Amino acid sequence: MKRVFLLMLCALSLMACQEKKAEGYTITGTLKGDAEGARVMLSDEQAFPPVKLDSAIVKDGKFSLKGKIDAPEMYSLIIDINEPGTEQPDYRNKKFKVNFYLENSDITFDGDVATLPSYYYNPERKGKPVIKGSASQDLYNKLKASTQEASEELSKLGNQYVKEYFIPENEGKDATERGIEIVKAEKEFAGQVKEAIWKFIRENTSSVVAFDEASYIIKGYTATPTSSEIDELLGLLEGPWAGTKRLEELKEVAVTTRKLAIGEPYIDIELLNTKGEKVMLSSLVPKDKYVMLEFWASWCGPCRGEIPHLVKVHNKYKDFEIISISVDAKENDWQKAMKEEGMVWTQLRNPGGLEGDVKEKYNILGVPTCLLLDKEGNFYKSNMRGAYLDEFLVETYGK
Repeated sequence: MKRVFLLMLCALSLMACQEKKAEGYTITGTLKGDAEGARVMLSDEQAFPPVKLDSAIVKDGKFSLKGKIDAPEMYSLIIDINEPGTEQPDYRNKKFKVNFYLENSDITFDGDVATLPSYYYNPERKGKPVIKGSASQDLYNKLKASTQEASEELSKLGNQYVKEYFIPENEGKDATERGIEIVKAEKEFAGQVKEAIWKFIRENTSSVVAFDEASYIIKGYTATPTSSEIDELLGLLEGPWAGTKRLEELKEVAVTTRKLAIGEPYIDIELLNTKGEKVMLSSLVPKDKYVMLEFWASWCGPCRGEIPHLVKVHNKYKDFEIISISVDAKENDWQKAMKEEGMVWTQLRNPGGLEGDVKEKYNILGVPTCLLLDKEGNFYKSNMRGAYLDEFLVETYGK
């Protein structure tokens, strides 16, 4: 009888703990450095406009936040040590943002304002806070640990790309060979990161972390997916996330991204040629040739910076077709830029600027955007700029 009574007490204690955990979250924070009086805000920065959940003032290096959320999700902890009412706040040295997975549990946050990541990117601030008590955040940390080595190599290669390819090319020097070397190395490490992420998703499909990683792939945040990749990811999520609003919304996004997925045929749209005549894109896409659709604008600095490279490509690779599609709202701006840059290949303009078909059908939200079509007119590669384009051209046509 005594044994039964003890078992009942244990069961009741366990239920009490579970109920307490479900009541909400408590974030107990500790900040080192000059943080007295700092303003702390917990915010959903993914919402538009951002939604504030709670706020606090740092006292004696500590703060506390409380609340309740429906389900674990990525939120942002924003810490501001600027003087209240500052006309021009310092977003790189005195305002900080840490993204983490919040859930209804007791969470601790331990950081140093001297090294915390800034609200606007500052490469000199490399410190990371220690966050404990969130199982979802622990899982996210595990994923990041599995990709850390390859990600660090990619970061180094990114810096090398700028210093050893991009800058020399803009100075009129030929750095093609070095650029291709860097791009090939990037492919290797990017492949390692991708493999680790896919493995994580397959092993943790019920986790919000895996769901978010899958959604990033489907939305094409890092690279354009294939239709089969989109289908596989939705299939993996279907079991644990069936019937949820989150999955239904992702399926709606997938309808658009699938149309632009690698391997899918390009989408025909109506544009204007240099004479102001309406033409269908299909009337100008040649058969049996690789074709690059280059979306640009006269007001876009990076677009203009890339054009001298495209001039060289056009002159050197006669079997490679470039079709430039401007999103300039004003025809005069477009015509002037074409003449200044010597753009003698096929030139078209979307009369609606960044609106209309380029947005609705091609999901072009910004420029430059460069899409490569294979010889059958299917989407083949994306991010075809600089040495990434050079690498493809050399492999395909030779030097």
